[in-house]
Amino acid sequence: MQFRENMRIGQRPKRVLWSKIIIVAVAIIALLVVLGAGYTYWALAPMRSAESRVEKIVHQKTDLVNLNQITVDYRDQTTYAVVGENAKGQQKVAIVQGSSQKVRTFPRSDGMSNQQVTKLLNDRYQPKRIYAANISYFKGVPVWEVSYTGDNGQLNYLTLDFKTGKAYRVINGL
Repeated sequence: MQFRENMRIGQRPKRVLWSKIIIVAVAIIALLVVLGAGYTYWALAPMRSAESRVEKIVHQKTDLVNLNQITVDYRDQTTYAVVGENAKGQQKVAIVQGSSQKVRTFPRSDGMSNQQVTKLLNDRYQPKRIYAANISYFKGVPVWEVSYTGDNGQLNYLTLDFKTGKAYRVINGL
C-alpha cells in the first residue's frame, strides 16, 4: 500500500473547534466590557465627588431635605443648580457657584417649568434636538442655559431669563 507523503497512518485532517473560538471571543468581549465600565467609573469619579460635596453644602446651608436634581454649568465658573424640596414639600432651587460655599436659594415656582421652556424653544427657535436646559446664574439673575441643534444642523446656545424666558444671549452656530 502506498501512502502519500503528507498522510500518515491514523491521522485525520485537523478540525476547527468552533466552540473554543466562540468561548475565546465571548471572554474577550466580556473583558472589554469590564474594562470599559471600570474606565467610565474611574473617569466620572471627580464629578461624583464634586456632586457629593455640593449636596453636603446644600444640606448644611439650606432648608432643602430632598434633592431631586443636580445640574452643572461651566460658563464662567462652575455653577451647580440643585432642585429639591424643603420639609413643607415646596420645591426650591439652590445655586452654588465656584469653589465658594455661598448658596443662593429661590422658589422653583418663581420661574418657568421645564415644559414651558420646551414649548418656548419649540415656538421661537424650532430646535431639531435639545441637548440641555439647566438653571444657572448670569450677571446675578437666575437663567436657563439651553443648548440645542437648530434647523441648519448647527449647535446653538441660549441664555434665557428664568422667570420670563427673555433671551439675554443667543449664540448661533458654535
